[in-house]
This record gives sequence, C-alpha cells and structure tokens, in this order.
Amino acid sequence: MKKLTFVFLIVTLFTITTQIAIAQDRGLGVGAAIGGPDGMSYKYWLGGSAALSGLVSFAISENNSRFYTHLDILNHKFYDELDWDVGRMFYYYGGGFGFEWIEWTNDNIFMLRLPSGIGFNFNDMPVGLFLELAPTVDVSPEFHLHFNGNIGFRYFLN
Repeated sequence: MKKLTFVFLIVTLFTITTQIAIAQDRGLGVGAAIGGPDGMSYKYWLGGSAALSGLVSFAISENNSRFYTHLDILNHKFYDELDWDVGRMFYYYGGGFGFEWIEWTNDNIFMLRLPSGIGFNFNDMPVGLFLELAPTVDVSPEFHLHFNGNIGFRYFLN
C-alpha cells in the first residue's frame, strides 16, 4: 500500500515537473485551500488559457493516517469586459483525477473530477484567489458520487 502511494506521488510530481519545463506563460503558484479537503494547492499555467491545478493533503496519526491528492487540467475564460485596475477575474472548468489512501480502512480510492470555479489574479501582486466546486466520482474500490469544494489563494513564484 505504501509503495502504491509513493508511486502515485512520484508520478504526480513528475507530471508537474515536466509541465514546468515546457510551460510558457504565468508560472507556478503555490498556496492553501480550505474546504473539502484542506491542503496545499498548486497551479501551473501552461500558456494562454490552460493550466494544471492540484492539491496535496495528508494527516499522520496512529492508525488513522491519510493521504489525498488530485491533478486537474483547466481551461480559463477571462472577463475582459471588466476593466478593473486591480486585476483580472476569470471562470474555469476542466477534468482530472484524484487518489486518496485511508489507513484505518486500508482503502485506496481512485476518483474522477469535473472542477469548475471562479478566480481573481491581482495585477500588482503575484497573488490569485479562487473558489471551486468539483463533482467527484470515486471509481474504486466502489462507485460513489460526492462534491469537493474549496476556497483558497496562491502566490505565484515567477
């Protein structure tokens, strides 16, 4: 089980690193998200209106540890008619996948996600805010539909 979690984490990090090497536009943003689940949020703009976005979360305790991650590809539409001096507002939608490991039930949960949300990037600061809702389907070990929702921020490093 721990090997599967480790392999999934390595694949996720490799995907992010590969995309960073070929990306063109706004750079990497890291921050925090609260809601369901809470964790470290990241986003990498691939250029134009496309971006990779994800979240990593874990909890470590005796017989109750867990690990969660998801990775989404997003398409953004900017509200260019809003001529605000402070920044740009946008909405986005996309698709992705996720994985969760729960120690006390010994479950490996694989999921598909359809995230959508709104966001705002400031002009004078490398900071972005977002609000997201994602219908999520657990496909393994058993089929289950639920919703994830987060509000958060990211600080863009470049």
